[in-house]
Amino acid sequence: MAEDIKCTVDKDDQAENEERALSVFASEKSEDLTALVLVMVVTFLVLLFTKWMA
Repeated sequence: MAEDIKCTVDKDDQAENEERALSVFASEKSEDLTALVLVMVVTFLVLLFTKWMA
């Protein structure tokens, strides 16, 4: 038995939700870039330290 499910979304709510989702992805991208830079700096320091110890 199939039921017809109808979902109504107000256009203003849809636009607001889309804008909110895009802002979340933008902030995650910024956090990813920050983490990448930190990893590169730490890697460089470890390589420099191990070279200095040898």
